[in-house]
Amino acid sequence: MDDYILSYIGCTKAVEMWFHAAHHVTKYQSFSGDHVHLYGEIYETLSEEFDNLVEKAIGLFNNELFADPIYVSGLANKVLTDLQSPSNCSSDEIARIGLDVMMMHLGMLENIYNYLEDHGELTIGFDDLLASSANKYEKYIYMLRQRNKR
Repeated sequence: MDDYILSYIGCTKAVEMWFHAAHHVTKYQSFSGDHVHLYGEIYETLSEEFDNLVEKAIGLFNNELFADPIYVSGLANKVLTDLQSPSNCSSDEIARIGLDVMMMHLGMLENIYNYLEDHGELTIGFDDLLASSANKYEKYIYMLRQRNKR
């Protein structure tokens, strides 16, 4: 159980780091909107979601490894090595890759939700946390899809 939750925590940190980097390297005509209203909003939300997730997991499962920066950053690194970096990409490439990254993360969220539910470990509070996160991520998928339209 803990390994499954740790994987999701590592994924959340990786996705937060990816969108933070996208926020830093966005460019061209779409800079202002992408910098603040798209990638800035996404990475700030993910940072808050990461914090809430780790605290909830420690409280429910009594395992401080969920907050271990060395272990979690190692898990995040494994996820990041499978993603294309936003660095040295055009603004359109960043948006395209960002959509893929957010879709992957929402899929991971659905997997952890189903896993916890199937194993009788999904508390009302954890359900609320994950459902709230999914709602936000679906909004970002909409925003990224709209950004990708030409």
